[in-house]
Amino acid sequence: MKRILILNGSIQGSCGNSHRFLLKFVDEIKKLNTETHFNLLSCSEITENPKLSREQKLLQISELFENHDAFVFATGTYWDSWGSPMQAWLELMTPLEGTSAILGKPVSVLVTMHSVGGKEVLSRLQGVLSTMGFLVPPMAHMAYSLQNHLLASSVAKTCDFAEDFWNLSDLEIMAHNLLQALSQKARYRSWEVDRKDPQRIWF
Repeated sequence: MKRILILNGSIQGSCGNSHRFLLKFVDEIKKLNTETHFNLLSCSEITENPKLSREQKLLQISELFENHDAFVFATGTYWDSWGSPMQAWLELMTPLEGTSAILGKPVSVLVTMHSVGGKEVLSRLQGVLSTMGFLVPPMAHMAYSLQNHLLASSVAKTCDFAEDFWNLSDLEIMAHNLLQALSQKARYRSWEVDRKDPQRIWF
């Protein structure tokens, strides 16, 4: 059984739009593969846990990545960037760059926004994840806005350009492509990575 870790890096966690959007995506994956196991987690559950030391947080994150086969990163858009829980998560997982915990494992990215900025967040996050060692499959990512949502519910059937906007039906394509990447086998290699403390002083 394949295991997919779904990370919600939005500020509102399970109470926000990103969480609802993720549930739609999970439904599409389930339709295509009923044997997939999901683990849905708000990044803040670990990054903002005052009872855990930095080392303990990294250990939990490492175990999550080791024990899952594919990943979904989701966030809202906040002043042209991803949520602070996602930023803290990325900083904590830096030591995993190029390790077997993530190397070559497929990832999808979902970004929500009210109107603008989400596509830039999507592209930047794809770049970060690819550089870390994740496999970024084609057309398994989306930036979905309130504008998209309103368009889909009102003029989508009469607008000649409607197909050029992301809509909820695209989630099925994204789910398909993520699962296709999950079923592929390749032996990726990592470049040399500085494994010392990335926060140590260099200046």
